[in-house]
Formats: sequence, structure tokens, C-alpha cells
Amino acid sequence: MGKKDYDKILFRLLSILTKLSNSELPTTKELASEFGVGIRTIQNDIKRLEYSFPIERTADKKLKFVDGYSLKRTTLNSDEMMILNLALSQFDDVADIDRIKSRIFKKLLNSNFTNPYFIKQDDIEDIEIESPLIEFLEKKIQDREIVRLKFQNNEKEVEPYKIANFDGFWYLFAKDLEDGKIKTFDMEKIKDIYPSGKYYKITHKQIHMLLNRVHSSFFQDGVSFVIRVKVYSEIAQYFKRKDFLESQKIEEELEDGSLIVSFEVSHDEDVDNIIKSWLPHIEVIEPKRYREKIYKELHKYIQKIYDEN
Repeated sequence: MGKKDYDKILFRLLSILTKLSNSELPTTKELASEFGVGIRTIQNDIKRLEYSFPIERTADKKLKFVDGYSLKRTTLNSDEMMILNLALSQFDDVADIDRIKSRIFKKLLNSNFTNPYFIKQDDIEDIEIESPLIEFLEKKIQDREIVRLKFQNNEKEVEPYKIANFDGFWYLFAKDLEDGKIKTFDMEKIKDIYPSGKYYKITHKQIHMLLNRVHSSFFQDGVSFVIRVKVYSEIAQYFKRKDFLESQKIEEELEDGSLIVSFEVSHDEDVDNIIKSWLPHIEVIEPKRYREKIYKELHKYIQKIYDEN
């Protein structure tokens, strides 16, 4: 890496950290425009920073430090903090400036750099938000215009509500006007989008309320049922501290410390991974259909392992 490239990357990294420290909430698109580079370059910058700093994304794709985090809690020394707070160009004549820059750069890029915080980031699929297709779709969502989606073998006329991310993959959350149901459409499979000149009336606030009921890409409009589980005492504390789904409700705390917990879902997949990740310390109570499904899947898995050995 040449010195000029080195300085450009370092300047971007420090500038991004300063913005996050000042709670400016930039987007990758805004950063790419400000620094005159591509979206992918900024995405790579953010990945470098995530090695040592707890960065997260808001629902509308803005970048921020995790709540409660401050650059004062890093192990940067006073010289390094000075450079973070002021423009690098003002320090060309400072003694040992290159050595100080090098020290900061190594810490930013070194995954072994000691940080008292650890935030597990989901591996999110890249989305080319500066592409004409995505920009066009963003505009139609903002205008609440009905569009026609072109796929490999068919087309769908939809009311586009949100570009949403579930389990790291991008989907269009939209109402299918053919059957009147709200669904998720895999963004990767959308080949083109056409305007209709027609508009829908549902408000952005109503759409947000709808999304609060969506727990996975398997969402089924108009379908709602309750899954009730027994959470054993060994893991009960985690369900008290965190709602794994927005619809989670602790219905009863038993004498042995176990909990009866319910979830209102629209599809088994909404809660499938939660249940399976806490086995054997969680038990499905109802519905009976789902309890038997989990039993059969576990039996099949155990049988397969037994046969292989």
C-alpha cells in the first residue's frame, strides 16, 4: 500500500469514527459521496472498524456506536485521541506524526486490538444501495407508488412498503395485489421494476406497525397463532432479560424457577431457531402439531447420527 493510499484510508477511518462519536448517524451512501469512493469501499472501511469498535446499524441503515459506548472507553492514548478529534492535515509539521498515524492504523486494522466491548454483528448480505434499481425502488416506496416486479419467469404488481433484512438477507416487504396478501420478496430475484402511475393509501406509520408483527421472511399475512413453551430454570434468566420476539410474553413463573412463555407468530419458522438453539432446556407445550413436529425432527436427526456411527 502506497503512502498516499495509506493516508486516504486512515483519514476515512478516523473521520468515520469522529462522526460516530459525534452521533451524526451517517449512512454508507452518504459516506461514499463525501469521500468520493464507492459503496463497497465504505463497506470495507466499516468492516475494518468493526474489529475494534462496537458499530451497529439502525432500522433505516444509519451507522452508530452501540448505546452507551464512547471513544473515551478505547485504549487510544492522548496523542491518538488528539488526532481523532482534529483534521490530520493540521498536523503535518508535528514531530513523529507518521509514527503516531502508524500506531493508530495498526490498532484500527488489527483484530487483536484489545477492546473491553464485544458486539456480535450478523453477517449481512451486501446490497448495492447506489444501483439504479435500488434507488428507483426507494423512491417508489417513499412516494407510495404501486410497482410491477419482474422476476425470472413471472411478474407481480405490488404495493412496496419496505426493503427489509431478515437473518442477513434482503427482501422487499410488499402487498401482492393478486391475492391481497402482504409478503416478502427476495431482492436477489427481482430483475426489474416498473412504475404504474397508481398509488396506495396505507401510511408509513401503519407500515411500521405491520413490520412489528413480522419476525422472519416466512411472514404470512392474516395468519396468527400462539406457540407456548416451558423454559427450564437453567436458561430462564435469559428470557427475563430479553424478548427474543416482540410478541414474547412470560405467562407464569413456576416454583422451580421455570417459565411458561408464549409467542404470537404467523409461521413456525418465526420461532423455530429460537426453540432449537435453547434445547434441551426448553420444551414446546402447544400447539400439539408443532410439539410433534419438533419431536420428529429431533428423532430423525438422532437416528441419522446413530446410523452414520
